[in-house]
Amino acid sequence: MEEQPVYSGIFEKLEESGEMVAPDTTITRFYKQDIAENQYTHLDGPVNPEVHRFSNPQEAAKLIEEFARAAGADLVGFTDVKESFVFKRVTIDHGFAVVIGLEMDHELIQTAPESPSGVEVLRAYWRLAEVSIKVGAFIRSLGYPALVHHPRSYAGFPPTILQTVAGVEAGFGEVGRLGVLITEEFGPRVRIATVTTDLELPKGTRKEFGVKEFCTGCTVCQEACQGDAIPDQQEVVRGHLKYTIDPWKCLPEFAKYDGCNLCVAKCVFNKPRDEIGTFVEFVKSQRTGCK
Repeated sequence: MEEQPVYSGIFEKLEESGEMVAPDTTITRFYKQDIAENQYTHLDGPVNPEVHRFSNPQEAAKLIEEFARAAGADLVGFTDVKESFVFKRVTIDHGFAVVIGLEMDHELIQTAPESPSGVEVLRAYWRLAEVSIKVGAFIRSLGYPALVHHPRSYAGFPPTILQTVAGVEAGFGEVGRLGVLITEEFGPRVRIATVTTDLELPKGTRKEFGVKEFCTGCTVCQEACQGDAIPDQQEVVRGHLKYTIDPWKCLPEFAKYDGCNLCVAKCVFNKPRDEIGTFVEFVKSQRTGCK
């Protein structure tokens, strides 16, 4: 049995301390209000009593992916629900998961840690949740229960899914030294949400393309981190060797902007769409560290 991740309670502590500072514009105020009033309250819903039958999990996945991409998803993957990405003391009765990724704008993320980057993070959370809520509703319309696990955790609304690990299990990519998912399509400029369901779907496979090897020799994100939250060495966490980000050093910096993103902006995998493919092919061919 895999060990489950444990939520630290960091968001509640930051809220109590008054350290959470968010971009304050007419648009961001709408995002936050809409998340609180119309998204957190629509993560589940009634299930159609008429069940649509599929001949196999792959047929179901094809239809779900087609719908998710039409709704605005940039990445769509599938996996069975694993304890490795379900937080301890959270019970999820469903056996399968749809994992959804949304790209963040390259130019805006490059402004990190200033306000435009934080606004883009909030937009991505809001838009990704909109897509995920639609996917959940679509699955329920097919006669299967579906629960949306919102990508934005906040005080009073703790996380249920460790989204980065769900993304790894769905084959999106690998977690880099900076502690976030790095994909072939968008590098680290992605946000992840998960929809769990009883609809049988493919179990997914991990996909490695050289991130781990590269990160052992690259310290760009570590040097950029203003909170000194990124470690020198990897350690075994829940059975996997990884770089463990110190949340108590990271999130206070994150909280200053409601999304610091400096490590994402400086990551050498953070390249525009027309450049990332060439760089990924280089990494695949080398499979060695490089600063």
